[in-house]
Amino acid sequence: MTSFRLPSFSLFLMAAVALLFGSSCLNDDNLIGPNCFDGILNNGEELVDCGGSICQPCDPCENGVWDQVLGEQWVDCGGECAPCDVNFNGQLDPGETGIDCGGETGIDCGELCGDGLLNGNEIDVDCGGPDCEVCPSCEDGLLNGEELGIDCGGPDCEPCATDGDCTNGLLDGDELYIDCGGTICPPCDGNMTWKANGNDLIADFETTCSLDGTTLNIGGVSVTTDGIAMTLPEPSVGWLDGAQVSLNESSAPTGACTYNSPTGQTFTSTLPGANFTVEILYILPESGGIVVGTFGGSLIGSDGTGGISITQGTFLLPIN
Repeated sequence: MTSFRLPSFSLFLMAAVALLFGSSCLNDDNLIGPNCFDGILNNGEELVDCGGSICQPCDPCENGVWDQVLGEQWVDCGGECAPCDVNFNGQLDPGETGIDCGGETGIDCGELCGDGLLNGNEIDVDCGGPDCEVCPSCEDGLLNGEELGIDCGGPDCEPCATDGDCTNGLLDGDELYIDCGGTICPPCDGNMTWKANGNDLIADFETTCSLDGTTLNIGGVSVTTDGIAMTLPEPSVGWLDGAQVSLNESSAPTGACTYNSPTGQTFTSTLPGANFTVEILYILPESGGIVVGTFGGSLIGSDGTGGISITQGTFLLPIN
């Protein structure tokens, strides 16, 4: 019988194949972890395989930032970097209608309103001029720029009348309610939540609150079109924090609650057997004020049969 001896290279190749496909191949336990040479943006890197707390610093001429302290004349160019292209040098050059745009550049100046640079026809960074939004000012009636309140506070505007803290969970400063409203804090957004026969509902479709003389009218509609409306007459003690209004037939003063379900059923507090109460936790009973409270109880079908249980009802509503 003739025998053959495999060349050493063939033996090496077979060993490599066995290593690749055998039990000792790379798997989830011995894969090389993320590193600074894998061509992937990971490890908290600023750019691929550079920057962050682990990898070597990125080339300042490729970081997309105008590093003036390093001598750059514009973003990633000039100084120790490559010379700036005439179309991207932060200056109004011949043939341009705005800084680095228009004319022969082929770049619409309006496209530069969100790049964080003072270019195009802007008056300030990304604002003003014929293409960008109006720049924030201390007299525009808006909370913008670096203002702490509407047209006040921050590095540019006059100090605000109050320095209330909008994150401390307290009703302070000139807040309308806890951490909302007034000149400093964000507006108080109306909201209502409740459970109907155990089902959680949110009035994210519509909320209403108005003051008709001394009577409050409150309502909300959920995304599933469950709707609730309450008429709350002023209690005999007046609108005070902690006041309770019982909306059932035998109570005085008499108010009303009506509930409409998506199936077309109507339930009310005005029929015998209903027992529905609203508690006012906080109120400024005036147009532009606010009312905060809870509600719940049982309502009876408008045909006198059946009922629905409303529990864990809450509302925070600006008064129109």
